[in-house]
Amino acid sequence: MLGGHAVAQCLRNEGVRHVFCVPGESHVAVLDGLCDMPEIKLITNRQEGCACFMAEGYAKATRTPGVCLVTRGPGATNASIAVHSAKYDSVPLVLLIGQVGRGARGREAGQEIDYTHFFGSIAKWVIEINDSRHVPRVMTRAFHLARSGRPGPVVVSLPRDMLEEDADIAMIDPYPPARPSPDPKQIEEMIGRINAAKKPILLAGSGTQYSRAWQELIDFSEKFQVPVLTSYKRQDAFPNSHPNYFGNLTNANKHARDLVSNESDLVVVLGSRLNQQTTGGFSLPRPGQPFIQIDADEQNIGQNSRPDVGIVSDSKQALLTALKHPGPRPNESRASWIAEHHSMQKSYCTPAERPTRRVSMERVMADLKATLPADAITTTDAGSFGQWSQRYIEFEQPDSYISPTLGCMGPGVPAAVAAKLAHPERLVVAHVGDGGFLMTGQEMATAKQYGANIITIVYNNEGYNSIRMHQEAQYPGRQYGTDLVNPDFAALGTGYGALGLRVSRDEEFLPAFKKAMAADGSALIEVLTDLEYVTPSAKLSELAGKRLQGD
Repeated sequence: MLGGHAVAQCLRNEGVRHVFCVPGESHVAVLDGLCDMPEIKLITNRQEGCACFMAEGYAKATRTPGVCLVTRGPGATNASIAVHSAKYDSVPLVLLIGQVGRGARGREAGQEIDYTHFFGSIAKWVIEINDSRHVPRVMTRAFHLARSGRPGPVVVSLPRDMLEEDADIAMIDPYPPARPSPDPKQIEEMIGRINAAKKPILLAGSGTQYSRAWQELIDFSEKFQVPVLTSYKRQDAFPNSHPNYFGNLTNANKHARDLVSNESDLVVVLGSRLNQQTTGGFSLPRPGQPFIQIDADEQNIGQNSRPDVGIVSDSKQALLTALKHPGPRPNESRASWIAEHHSMQKSYCTPAERPTRRVSMERVMADLKATLPADAITTTDAGSFGQWSQRYIEFEQPDSYISPTLGCMGPGVPAAVAAKLAHPERLVVAHVGDGGFLMTGQEMATAKQYGANIITIVYNNEGYNSIRMHQEAQYPGRQYGTDLVNPDFAALGTGYGALGLRVSRDEEFLPAFKKAMAADGSALIEVLTDLEYVTPSAKLSELAGKRLQGD
């Protein structure tokens, strides 16, 4: 068979259901192979960065590898932002890139790039296939590496002449999932420490999500009377209404940070590498604070803080092993402590009224919380507006929240389209800023083309307000380069075949959102927001001279 047909066969063998693509002449043989595979739906995107953001969002929505196919040179560089995001977010992603012919390599041929150097620092593995007979071996390994240990992006370079080469190619079966089990003695030590602690806390990261340990985490928390915090933007790792939920550990959530830094006498870190945002600039756990770290990738153990006990294990396997041990005796003091702080978390995520000269973000969040179905999927782009949804929207089902921890602008709309393709029965709402929408909002045309109906809420404050916030804090009164002159977003949504709505007063949002939910297609709601309110707890006019945490 042709090398390109073998690539398509490998995708089918791996159980791939969607491939996100911008077609290019360097990989037409792969497209030809996919032509006769109706079980794989090819999604044609408008830009390669959007295609790769969609693949990343699809992986987050399904906890399976997302697949993106782009052409050489500019196609690959456009996709690179999403590869960086996938590396930072620990997302299984396989990026397939067309390449110049093998005879032209090293001669600065048209659109030639050495992908090993270009992607080397942001991908788990970068490989070029120069013999079509090796396609099955390399492709199975690419998927295996993408989803094993700490998941991440893998880049496979496909020279055009290799894809068009006819050869005797023997297919091989995919690798079985690798799920390392823990050392039983280490789990026994962990249980002993938890039972002896007065105020233990468990911090759950994305490792629990990719191991599909939702129910096991609930069972563990209840059996051992351990409250749960979620790492940055992983609120959907644990049901937020559960009486043992303490909230999302971020620099903005001072209540959660104080719990870890000042109250807890043992922190169990499960499936998290303790990144900068979760730890408030690597300040948690505090020096000398007892903590245990469990992760499927040994390289994550002690990456940023050295644990007292480091356990290399899949999150689900660790929890299942731990659940075989007896729990502690009922502890009224611990139960009272848990109830008190869960109540504080509920207060923290309840929006209060805050009148503005435009639309109050608090009112929008309150209306959404009262209206969203329990299984709705929320995606957010980067920007200060996202702090409201991150704080106030609560999640009761797994795989309900998709947002970039990298802080890159652009994934909000593509991720929403991908989530809808993965879960067509669920409502999907994208939260994006005016700046972010104009980077990738064209994928609403893709949503129209494939019947992936989403609701996009564009928060329009006519500027890059996150950067304006930092300017005001560091250089008061010298805001520069952050103003935007925007189009009519509601009209733009109509142009993409969606229902276009505009909200300029608080009382207009709920009726608009109900119209959007009832629409026979996608909808775009432009919400005019007030740039004075840059976060749920900060006003632009009050930031002068207050250094903000950034890099």
